[in-house]
Amino acid sequence: MDLYALDEEIRTLKTNLDSANNPARLQQLIELAWHLRQRDCHQSLELINEARVLLDGISEKSKDYNRFLARICLIRAEIHWLFGEIDLAKRDSTIAFTLLEEQQDIQGLGDVYFLFSSIHRDLGEIQQRDQCLKTAIDQYQQAGEILNYQISLARTLHNSAIRAPQSTETELFQHFASNKDYPVAVTAWLASARAIIANKIGDLGESCRLHIQSHRAALESGQIRLAILAATNAGDSFATLGDLDAALEWDEIALAIARNNQWPGSLAIALLQTGNALRLLGRHEDARETLVESLNIQSKIPGSRTFAHTLAYLGDLSLDLGAPSDALNFFQTAAEKIEAHDEPVFLSDCWRGQAIAFCRLDQLQDAEEKIQQALCIAREHHNIDEQIKCLRVYAELAKKYPAIDGSSLSIDNNTPNLSLHYQLEALALCQSIKGISIPADLLDSIADDFALIDDYQSAFQFSRLAAKAKENRRLSEAHNRATAMQVRYDNERHRADAEYHRLIAITEAERATSLQEASNTLETLGLIGRELTANLDVESVFEALHRHVDDLLDASSFGISLLAPDSTTLRFVFGVENGASIPYFETALDHPISSFARCARERQEIVLEREPGATGRFIVPGTMETLSLLYTPLMIGDRLLGVMSIQSIRAHVYGERERSILRTLASYGAIALDNASAYKQLQVTLTALRETQNQLEEVSITDPLTGLRNRRFLLQNIERDVACALRAYEDQLAQPSADFHQLSDDDLVFFMVDLDHFKSVNDTYGHACGDLVLMQMRDRLQSVFRESDYLVRWGGEEFLVVARSCNRKDAPTVAERIRHVVSNMPFKLLDDLEIFRTCSVGYASYPFLPKQPHLVTWAQVVNFADQGLYMVKKSGRNACIGITHTEHPQVDDFYNRVMRHPQQAAQSQLIQIISYNTNDLDEAIRAS
Repeated sequence: MDLYALDEEIRTLKTNLDSANNPARLQQLIELAWHLRQRDCHQSLELINEARVLLDGISEKSKDYNRFLARICLIRAEIHWLFGEIDLAKRDSTIAFTLLEEQQDIQGLGDVYFLFSSIHRDLGEIQQRDQCLKTAIDQYQQAGEILNYQISLARTLHNSAIRAPQSTETELFQHFASNKDYPVAVTAWLASARAIIANKIGDLGESCRLHIQSHRAALESGQIRLAILAATNAGDSFATLGDLDAALEWDEIALAIARNNQWPGSLAIALLQTGNALRLLGRHEDARETLVESLNIQSKIPGSRTFAHTLAYLGDLSLDLGAPSDALNFFQTAAEKIEAHDEPVFLSDCWRGQAIAFCRLDQLQDAEEKIQQALCIAREHHNIDEQIKCLRVYAELAKKYPAIDGSSLSIDNNTPNLSLHYQLEALALCQSIKGISIPADLLDSIADDFALIDDYQSAFQFSRLAAKAKENRRLSEAHNRATAMQVRYDNERHRADAEYHRLIAITEAERATSLQEASNTLETLGLIGRELTANLDVESVFEALHRHVDDLLDASSFGISLLAPDSTTLRFVFGVENGASIPYFETALDHPISSFARCARERQEIVLEREPGATGRFIVPGTMETLSLLYTPLMIGDRLLGVMSIQSIRAHVYGERERSILRTLASYGAIALDNASAYKQLQVTLTALRETQNQLEEVSITDPLTGLRNRRFLLQNIERDVACALRAYEDQLAQPSADFHQLSDDDLVFFMVDLDHFKSVNDTYGHACGDLVLMQMRDRLQSVFRESDYLVRWGGEEFLVVARSCNRKDAPTVAERIRHVVSNMPFKLLDDLEIFRTCSVGYASYPFLPKQPHLVTWAQVVNFADQGLYMVKKSGRNACIGITHTEHPQVDDFYNRVMRHPQQAAQSQLIQIISYNTNDLDEAIRAS
């Protein structure tokens, strides 16, 4: 007998159940009870009770007697296990084992060991669980039961994927080909194992899809407990993706199945995951109530893995609520429980939680001891993610308690900032993980620590990295939302297709009379589904739905109401009656007689037949009175989007065929509307991200005080101007009679401007007055230059101006204009004070050597301008000096010769020095 059977096989078993009291019926009763043991425990028990009566009519010496009795005991044992009655489950499964061993029923023994494994799992006896499962595999293999063998092997891989995902992935490839289809019961476990591995390696979208696949396969094959587990795991993966609504939706699916069956173990898991989703949504009181309920349910199985996880989640919740004492108790108990489960990383997580609680309770020594233990385990098992979390707790401790011992990380306790060392080590571990997004808060925290030790350059660098990380995180969140949206779309498409294929399940008599019509309708619905779900515009979806309803159904009136964001109102957003639009209106969800509101509340299809002139109904003003009305909810899973309605002035026009068509259209329409809404939201998010990125880019190239550009801007843009200047000179070089004394206006002239004696302004009047002077300096430079020129704050009181598309012959005049505009007007300070200041200007042009434009780079020309500025400073300030080329033949190492010995370069006519208003130029050149 197979471990599990499909729904279709169950229907066949029920149909074929023999009504006679004979051995054939006994066999059928037991087989049906066996396959209903998780689908419907109560009906299964009724069947085996009847079978037990029939069994009394068989001699106890019969071979069949012990075989049937063993199977009855095994069914009872599994039902006891499902309801958490572990002692009774052990008793009945042991009786079954004894009977089957006497019969040498190898397959039956495999079934017993399969159940033993489940019992040990709930008791937290992991070694015994794995050993029993291994024995079951051996028994099935020996009996030649391929299906049961594959189910058991796949379940083993599901278990090992939690502890060792990498090695499990290798085993999966060895035993199960990825491109081969396996029976549904096997697929349920395989998909779950693959989903766990995908989650561990960060492929969360694939993890969601596989958990959903496992859930469906488990339901179809009667593995209801696995179906509940898979739904909660899907919720967990959606939560990690950031789609908390989808996470809660899947947790509630699991919880609904678990509450319906009232199995403590399954109900506890569903409550656990639902509680965590509520915590992440900030609904702390609901989360606490749900998690405590989960803990109470598990009172019969306190050694289970789920019990330990529930305690840990309560610890996390207590930290969120600012109750470290409660958190400490939860984490300590969780750590004690989990040690039996061979999950070292989870144990590290519990110890890390204890360390955080101790820290917030100001118990430094205990906090340091626990985080050190947690870090040792994380390092021993090479779990980088847990190491990073531990190091960040170390950093929190170091900030709160500067006296913390850094010896566990081989850090000298004389280090000025231990917190910084811990966080830099955490950063190094982050960078060792391929493709990881470094947390922005870690980079922000490192920047703060650098600022504390007055390393402002590093602090600024890490602040910039943090800003970039936040931008990347927003993009990643948008990508995750898109991934979650696609997974939800795939899931709803599957549901819509299931409804589509349900139309095929008609009776033979109906098929004989309407086969062609049904075929045409199904084909049409398939095409409509593809059209609708590919559409991302809401209005186009409305129009398409109306068009297809009009083609397929008798509909004098068509309308769609969508649920408002407050979930208390329905908004009639689209309606057409006899070709005319129906105006927008709103209906309260609790409206007593509105059929739209009723359909939304009940979330079920409503068919109404009205007599002409009937009272007590809600009719939209301005619309006709209809006799046949059909309302169907627009649903995505358990989430209501709205209601779609068709109405006819004819009576009794909506039978099963019409209702099925509208249900299918509503399923496809709901997917399309949800996709369109999500797509619109995604576009809004991406637009906001692009605007943020542009703003960040603008901030990164702008000096915050003066609003002028900074060095980064120059580095990003100067190469383009350099290329234009070079092209102009290369074009001239190509002319046979080029006159380099009559050059075009394609030079770049670099002016280095420094405000003289600026330090005395800060020292005398304060930095606020100094800032005012710098901003007025900006205004004066802007009055000299064009908007197209680059005005760059180079540093402190020094400015670099790049005159673009300029003629180098004009450079001395412009430099002198700068000097005059600075010195001729007073600078206004606070309290109506005024002071006069002068400036020094150095300049040089690019290309520096027109006949050999590539010999000197633009950066070297900036250094020439800076050298000119230096000469002005040495000659007494308030002057201009330019360095330009000569007609003298060029020599090797030209740039270094000019920079090392400008006096010799000028004397040997390598360069020409042009000065204005200098007091002692020769002395300045010698000094430089």
